[in-house]
Amino acid sequence: MKKLLFPLLATVAAVFTLAAQKYPMQVPVAQYDFVNYGASKLVFPGDSSKFEKFYDKMDSLALFGASKINIAHIGGSHIQADIFSNRVRMNFAGSMPGFASERGVLFPYSAARSNNPRNYKIGYSGEWTRTQNSRRPINEKLGITGYAISTNDTDAYVSFELNPENYSSSWEYNKLRLFAVVRDKNYIPLLVVGNDTIPAVQENDSYVFNLHNLASAGTVILGKAEDYNYYLQKYQEDSDSRFNYKIKNDSLVAGDEESYALNIGAESDNGLTVEPEVKEEQRHLFTITGLLPENYYNGITYHSMGVNGASLNSWLRCENFEDQLKFIHPDLAIMAIGINDANVPVAKFDKNQYKRKYSRLMERIYAVNPDCAVIFITNNDCDYRRSRWNRRINRNGPIVQEAVYELAKEHGAAVWDLFKVMGGLGSIHVWTDNGLANRDHIHFLFEGYNLIGDLLYNAIIYDWLYKEKISH
Repeated sequence: MKKLLFPLLATVAAVFTLAAQKYPMQVPVAQYDFVNYGASKLVFPGDSSKFEKFYDKMDSLALFGASKINIAHIGGSHIQADIFSNRVRMNFAGSMPGFASERGVLFPYSAARSNNPRNYKIGYSGEWTRTQNSRRPINEKLGITGYAISTNDTDAYVSFELNPENYSSSWEYNKLRLFAVVRDKNYIPLLVVGNDTIPAVQENDSYVFNLHNLASAGTVILGKAEDYNYYLQKYQEDSDSRFNYKIKNDSLVAGDEESYALNIGAESDNGLTVEPEVKEEQRHLFTITGLLPENYYNGITYHSMGVNGASLNSWLRCENFEDQLKFIHPDLAIMAIGINDANVPVAKFDKNQYKRKYSRLMERIYAVNPDCAVIFITNNDCDYRRSRWNRRINRNGPIVQEAVYELAKEHGAAVWDLFKVMGGLGSIHVWTDNGLANRDHIHFLFEGYNLIGDLLYNAIIYDWLYKEKISH
């Protein structure tokens, strides 16, 4: 057996080495003398076995194109802007042929009157009411996006375009899963794609639209159920007889021009009680909590889930989080929650309570995939904002950093230490002075988000290629 095994492993290693030489995979990184590049690595304070399973799927994808991998990046306003997370997404998509799969979950932030990522376009009509996990009251059951929009207008619509003009992406889908509630049985959601109007098939507390061709855009509307019974039955019958598609081989490259609207919302609820406040009398006819465009390509799908001002309490309020996460079934979760939890005086930040809340959220992720690999990201250095004009260095940064290493040890996870990469306490001012961070001393500018996106991506790729587990 050994005589057969070792030549096989040697052959696989040789093929993989050649592939790595042809496609370097790691990306060039902008250089600044104040950035601690040596700290940009995955650190494993404890067990790392869950990463071996994730890396096995990466190997399978790189060598044979045989894996479908889902990565979920969860956080606050850093992630809602989707510059940082999209940089990682596009780096993965462009690293090797066949690595690009699906765009990932979307939310129509524009219809919620919030800042929408520039890498996909949203249109809408009608009056929509926003529910956001970081702002009370919570009048709808929220899921993996942390947002909901609701309307009573039967003529309202939401449209999306995965590949907006002047943005060099080529995402496609032939199945759309709509996370939504319709509270009148006389209506059903419809998807308009070109000249086709496709009725929804209800499936596991979501609505599914099956397309016979690939598309990159669509419009979701409401229609009278009685007018679409024939088509509904037709698509239900056809839903099991899908076309087979070849593995996608084109790579994607991020656009050069992008900006984001700064929209800060913070909450300071430090209690452990995070029950939602849904009131039945405030429910609307039609509520949307997310859109998940899917296709049959193998590859990597990078889902960014961010809410302005979100803390751990915010995410724990999302009742449908676990149920909706099942449709993603993440192989890797990148957890970046804490900047809003720590926006309090040092005396009021409870490290143990922070860890307990984080562990509660992790239990919900592990309930979906017990083998999910996890990367905890420390808080970036920032200022504590007592008021609009009263700011000072946030000394909770090192405390959160310590808590994150402890969490990683307890959960068999990795740490990517952004706090250390930046240069530690007070470094946000250096990043601001050098055009990488916003003058609010919390957020980054476009160049800064791209830099940390490149660094995180390279850290993951390096650890995968060389299987280097470094103890803290």
